[in-house]
Amino acid sequence: MRQDLRRRLREMGVVRGVRELATLPPGRRVAIEDLVEGSFRTTEHGRCFVIEATYSLDHCHGDLPLSSLLDLSSETVAQVGREDALAQVDLRRVCFLDTETTGLSGGAGTMAFVVGVGFFSTETDSGDQFHLHQYFLRDPGDEPAMIEDLAERLSSLEALASFNGRAFDVPILENRFILGRLSPPTSTMPHLDLLLPARRLWRYHLPSCRLGTIEQEVLGVQREQNDVPSGEIPYLYRDYLRTGDAREMQRVLYHNAIDILSLVTLAARLCRVFADPWNLPLSGAAFYGLGRWYAAEGHLDNTERAYRAALTRADLDPETRTRVLRELAYLLKRVDRRGEAFAYWQQL
Repeated sequence: MRQDLRRRLREMGVVRGVRELATLPPGRRVAIEDLVEGSFRTTEHGRCFVIEATYSLDHCHGDLPLSSLLDLSSETVAQVGREDALAQVDLRRVCFLDTETTGLSGGAGTMAFVVGVGFFSTETDSGDQFHLHQYFLRDPGDEPAMIEDLAERLSSLEALASFNGRAFDVPILENRFILGRLSPPTSTMPHLDLLLPARRLWRYHLPSCRLGTIEQEVLGVQREQNDVPSGEIPYLYRDYLRTGDAREMQRVLYHNAIDILSLVTLAARLCRVFADPWNLPLSGAAFYGLGRWYAAEGHLDNTERAYRAALTRADLDPETRTRVLRELAYLLKRVDRRGEAFAYWQQL
């Protein structure tokens, strides 16, 4: 009776994971290891599947090479991330992190079925490259092995960089570490979350500060047609678990890889702008955002300079121009330069 019920459930597609799909039609079962180059890592809890890729430092992702981040100082990174501990970090030992999950709302029941980590070669490594490792959960039963190997990889790095990872990716991973009875290595790592500085700089320039929008409008990144929207990814993974067909997972892995590479060039672009924006082709709205950013950091000289630069840009829309005039006038009044402030109030 039990075996008959189990057989009927399998015929309906109700299975525990891809290991239980032997009764499905062979044409629907395409293993991920037959589609992409990867290897199995063996741990005390079993094995997990990892796809590895390397990129030269002069590889351009959008308008900047990956090496552009290494030309910057850790102190600038700390200022952009508003986290003092980042000033002591070797930028070659930053982990660029992005996950693809079974749900978009988080919570204890959400699993990360793709975990992408990118990092630069260190002095002890051979060559000078950027490494991308993508952990793919072939079956939910492989999760203990995946998080064990991932914990070992993260423990060799010094800091995290993500896009909204502080609110989403890291809490999900830490939940899985805790459920696996492992101490989360991320809990002690300083974190550069690029969403917050991106919003400070471009919220008045871009229609949204989604990573895809920033890629197209700022970084010069154009994704290929085989990319997949983020909102579809959880459903594609559920289909994979139901059918055993991993072909759509190639698109998910491509999406994750581009996200990781974009984190590197986005970090470099933000740090370059914050450190020395005056010779960069920023829009008037971006200069306004930068001025507000400087003001929040207490850099009033740079705040004034950014506001004045915004007013010289022909692309500054009337609404934002009014904002700039008002805030520049109040800034000048604050430092007791009322005569100059009065001229801007007249313009208003």
